[in-house]
Amino acid sequence: MDVFSLKRGLGAIAIALALAGCSASKASQCSKLSDSVNKMRPLAGKFQEEGKTYETAVRSAATKNDFNAFKAASATAATAFNRSIADLDGLIKEIDAIDLKDETLLSLKKRYLQNTIAMNSAFKDNSSALTLFSTIESSPQGLKDQQKAATDLTRSATTIQTLVIEEGRLVADFNNYCVEQK
Repeated sequence: MDVFSLKRGLGAIAIALALAGCSASKASQCSKLSDSVNKMRPLAGKFQEEGKTYETAVRSAATKNDFNAFKAASATAATAFNRSIADLDGLIKEIDAIDLKDETLLSLKKRYLQNTIAMNSAFKDNSSALTLFSTIESSPQGLKDQQKAATDLTRSATTIQTLVIEEGRLVADFNNYCVEQK
């Protein structure tokens, strides 16, 4: 084996090691982002459960024609949503702090952050509407407040549905990219 062949062989080994390191780095970055993003599932489940609990309480209050029970259910739901919103704020900070070098993953992270921030904003709108419901008085102004809260709640629900669809696209894009890295 001559020196030229040895250098070419060592060069091929160096390239292979560099590529292997690059793949491991991308896989590691995919894993980091995935670990944090997957924390959204239990939070989304909490929001969904809180919504169902509120819906049940409102139906019960409506059946009894109990305005005070409706207001109390709205206050309880707003408090529960606020706790989950605080948890989501923490997750947003965690995802934002993830150090990624891969440009595609950086782009996916940015899109995911934008979507999650918008989702959290919609949840905050929900909470504000529920808080307004909890303070409504039986008066002409109370009727206006009720209409405003109902409109805000409907708008935020529509926004959330749109953002959930976008999150599905993001997850698909992430999975397609990261599966290619393995």
